[in-house]
Amino acid sequence: MEIILFHLNSIRLMGRTVPTWRNRVESELTSLNAFRRALNSSDRNALDTMLNGVRNRRAAGGMLPTMDVWKPMLVSMILECYSKIEELERTIQKLQSEK
Repeated sequence: MEIILFHLNSIRLMGRTVPTWRNRVESELTSLNAFRRALNSSDRNALDTMLNGVRNRRAAGGMLPTMDVWKPMLVSMILECYSKIEELERTIQKLQSEK
């Protein structure tokens, strides 16, 4: 029978080497703060809406195997814009049908 002894101070525990998807996305969104501050209030509100769209779709973005966080972020922003367009189209159709 062989006995193996480990010394805790000589063991290097491996941790997470790649930040989580959520942390990577939040880091990228935070890096836009200076740009955001330079925008007028209307554009700032539009950017905030798109950034919230990214946050709302983080789970889906994490499913895309890429090191580039911008691809899924941009797709999320486009989806956010498209969902707003569809919502407006439904509202217009509803208003037109009420005439």
